[in-house]
Amino acid sequence: MVQLLGFDNLPEDVAAQIGRVADVWKKRLQNRLVGVYLHGSVALKAFSPLSSDLDFLIVVEDSLDIPAKLAVARDIIGLDENPCPLEMSAVTLRDLRPWKTPGNCVFHYSGLWKARYLERLSNPGAVCPVVDREFPDPDVTSYIKLICRFGITLYGRDIPDVFSDVSDADFWDAITAGIDRYSFHDYGPRYLASNILILGRILSYKETRQILSKYEAGLWMARRVPEALGYLPELAVKMWYEGERHALPEEDLEKLREYLIGEIKR
Repeated sequence: MVQLLGFDNLPEDVAAQIGRVADVWKKRLQNRLVGVYLHGSVALKAFSPLSSDLDFLIVVEDSLDIPAKLAVARDIIGLDENPCPLEMSAVTLRDLRPWKTPGNCVFHYSGLWKARYLERLSNPGAVCPVVDREFPDPDVTSYIKLICRFGITLYGRDIPDVFSDVSDADFWDAITAGIDRYSFHDYGPRYLASNILILGRILSYKETRQILSKYEAGLWMARRVPEALGYLPELAVKMWYEGERHALPEEDLEKLREYLIGEIKR
């Protein structure tokens, strides 16, 4: 049976990991930290201990210098995958009102950048783009939308005092950015099922104007796509939320990808 959890009933080790992430930011930034906010599956009450990441958005008073970024990254790497994978971005308070897509990200960490951070920490001359410069990131727009609707304040100012909700049009632009290049195989085999469910979430938002969890989107998608392809989102749910392993035919995956993108763009 699928076990989906929210912030109030997380396993103790997951709750402790969330608290330690907030503590890193409080320790490293002190009075320059505006707030630490949780979004993603925990906020949507669809967290799975088997597969879910923990997703954070951090708001800071001003830009971060390179030593501050590296100090935070060093501490976060020590917490990553203990037990859950971590993903987080930071933005400045002055950029939030109003937020303009794609905005400006002043810090980002996910497991995909772990090796680059470790290289930079051991070799100051190594290039690491998320350390060396700030960059636009349309994903942050979707994070803000989630936070305004469902977010959890872990530390700092209340959500309405910090964020203004992004428009539906900006949210749509953000979640469909680069849609023609969307691939189920991005980020490696672990994320195949997740990527299927995410593309279904995008179409579900277009048609229902609701922000669904990946689990809800998978069930919705199984009923929405052509009958011959409905088994793919059903299996993706089982793979992502129940840890099942399935070999998904590449031909059908491509048919599903093309169908969903076509419906999203139509």
